[in-house]
Amino acid sequence: MIFALIIIVGILAVFMVLVILAQDSKSGALSSNFGASQVMGVKRTTDLLEKMTWGLMAGIVVLTLSFKFLVDTGYAEEGPSSVNVERAKSKPAAPAPSENQIPAAAPANDSAAQ
Repeated sequence: MIFALIIIVGILAVFMVLVILAQDSKSGALSSNFGASQVMGVKRTTDLLEKMTWGLMAGIVVLTLSFKFLVDTGYAEEGPSSVNVERAKSKPAAPAPSENQIPAAAPANDSAAQ
């Protein structure tokens, strides 16, 4: 299922790149070479290409956001898992120092006092 969704998003992305390249820009882009207005047969080609770009973008966004709902990974219950997390879980925790244990004072340096 996820493989099919990835392929569909990839196809939409490639098609979106082609539509964007066919649009007329300040420098002419590819539309001047291929004559996009003659190929599509639409009087206002720029409006059609712009609507196609927005539609493809919306389709890609919807499909990528739907991955979470269509493919259940189970991370919500378990949390992230890695080798380091497993090692940390298996090691015993170090005991916390109690209030009765006072750290030993550093020995005074008598030679500096003289």
